Amino acid sequence: MPIYGPDPIVIEGISGDRYWYDNPFSFTGIEEIDDRLSGFPVAVFAPRDRHPRESPLVIGIQGMCAPYNWNAFLVPTLTQMGMTVALFDTPLAGERSLARTFTADFCDETQPLLQENITFDTELLMQIFSCVARDIRLVRDLCRDRYNLNDSRLALFGVSMGVLQSAFAFTADGIGDRLLGVIGHANLQTFAQSWSMPGMPELASSVIGKIAEKVLATFRPDIQPIVPVLRLVKDLKRETERSAKYNPMTYVERVQLPRRVRFLLGAGDPLVKIADARDCAAQFPDGDCYIVPGLAHGLHQFGPSFVEHVRYFLRTQLGDWRD
Repeated sequence: MPIYGPDPIVIEGISGDRYWYDNPFSFTGIEEIDDRLSGFPVAVFAPRDRHPRESPLVIGIQGMCAPYNWNAFLVPTLTQMGMTVALFDTPLAGERSLARTFTADFCDETQPLLQENITFDTELLMQIFSCVARDIRLVRDLCRDRYNLNDSRLALFGVSMGVLQSAFAFTADGIGDRLLGVIGHANLQTFAQSWSMPGMPELASSVIGKIAEKVLATFRPDIQPIVPVLRLVKDLKRETERSAKYNPMTYVERVQLPRRVRFLLGAGDPLVKIADARDCAAQFPDGDCYIVPGLAHGLHQFGPSFVEHVRYFLRTQLGDWRD
């Protein structure tokens, strides 16, 4: 498995190393598509004032289709706390996407799939979950091997869909001591239930939905991907054998003390239900959920910015790892 680099990279004024993984993974069975989705960049930043042997590791991933540099604010926050930080692009995001718009616009990023008659369905999403779990292991091993991280402490940080993907590695594969998620939680089924307006996924799966998809393909191809995604949501809302296999909560009994789970949500989040996140956190031996007034899904209506809330969240949840 070739690993290229490192090359120098600077984020938020902090110098680090950028690697490139060339590690094939079968997403669709179409070689050209799979190659574009498989190779990915990893950016690693070690603390300046703490020896790597004593440095905990934090692996951060962004939401669906969002490039890793959207997590740039993690770098100064965590390296100043003596943490090593690793960021990487997930499939369909940043340098690992087909469109490479770097805007995190789901329709833009998935349009090339439709052009190849590939539907973004449950099967593809589950392949992405499997791949991200594998990649988290690869990034962990890279950091330990290249930076002599003898300290075994590892936290997984995720944003939105990145919470679910991090959580799958945390529960199913047992990776990490702490799971820290913002504007998301770890229950795939209830997350799906809150993604859209009531009745829309069912409508998209009906004859009307099929007609609408054909009309959009002709007149509004830019938003055509919404219809198959609504069908995907309908599938995920039902607890099937397939969806249960990739629901992080299927493996919650594998999470034992002292492993810890924390979620940070906005009181005005239109996509994630507070009750679902609280119920999810309560199922872990050491889980909790914090609600922030004035915060929505990555946006803020009043008070401190989203980034400032997350920085405070990380300082409090990882403060005991400073020394």
